[in-house]
Amino acid sequence: MASSSMRFLEAFTRAAKCQHVSGRAQRGLFAGRDKAFGNNVSFSKRRTRRAWKVNHQWKSLYSEALDEKVGLNVTTHTLRCVDKIGGLDNYLLSIKDERELGVKGLKTRDRVLAALSEA
Repeated sequence: MASSSMRFLEAFTRAAKCQHVSGRAQRGLFAGRDKAFGNNVSFSKRRTRRAWKVNHQWKSLYSEALDEKVGLNVTTHTLRCVDKIGGLDNYLLSIKDERELGVKGLKTRDRVLAALSEA
């Protein structure tokens, strides 16, 4: 029990060392994407602040190493990256920037690494 809580704290501190990432992005696989801000500019050149939200979906992705489906909040960009790299396990192991994975991604990657080391 103590080891799992220690792994969580390690993952949380690794993600906290990175630049600011929203809480929603920390709880899913957002591939470095986050809410963007800017202006709507009308014909009269009046600027109105607005935000562009991330296109994210709740998906169950299959992990071959864990032999189970893992429920994650992922962006559509991440889904395309997972397909291109060849599955969830390959995606989690190939991403080196911890800011892209977030806390949930780091925890899932640790589970995959533990399953691969046991096998």
